[in-house]
Amino acid sequence: MEKKYHMEKIKRLLPFFLAAAVIFAFTAGIIHQYRNTFTNEDFIRFHVVANSDSDEDQNLKLTVRDRLLDFINGELAEEAARLSGEEEKTAALGIEQTREFLVKHIGKIRQEAARIVGEQGYDYPVSAELGVRFIPEKTYGSLEFPAGNYEALTVTIGSGEGKNWWCVLYPPLCLIDTEKKEEDADDVLRDAVMQGKYSELAEAAHGEKTTVLRLRFKTLEWLSSK
Repeated sequence: MEKKYHMEKIKRLLPFFLAAAVIFAFTAGIIHQYRNTFTNEDFIRFHVVANSDSDEDQNLKLTVRDRLLDFINGELAEEAARLSGEEEKTAALGIEQTREFLVKHIGKIRQEAARIVGEQGYDYPVSAELGVRFIPEKTYGSLEFPAGNYEALTVTIGSGEGKNWWCVLYPPLCLIDTEKKEEDADDVLRDAVMQGKYSELAEAAHGEKTTVLRLRFKTLEWLSSK
């Protein structure tokens, strides 16, 4: 009788145990998702706008893209080493430090872009600014970023009426989207940043299956006071 009583009690309580298990699993999933959630404020994009859609202007845009990326990443790596006071292999800038650096050196970035344009035989005016831009859906390797408003460094060549090019400047995923070999992209700054919070993005970008990044979008209203 006692055994039968216990079996009936277990049967009565079983639905409660199952419900508790489901709630626990659901809650754990939410916590895990929250820990791995990024917002649009976790990224700084890079935008290069061509003068026109002519072959010459589009090729110029790509040249400016490649050389300006080398310049900016090199400058950021030096800044990281300077601030860390340690060996370069351990140096990395956070997004706030990167933003401050870009704001402080925006004139230098514009001058470098203009110099590259001039070296290619063009006299187009060049502008550079850091602000909020709407960016369409974009894929880097196997990592897809959703469309939305992001903070972006925008370099405009000439009239800026040609097709543009987007990438992620911070964390430094830009090189995934260029024709450079992987070992060229494997620089000090990129390694240091991608070992932290953004490491899973590097893994997703080099995966075999496209991964769609789920972002919580914020308004970026704080930029209006900059």
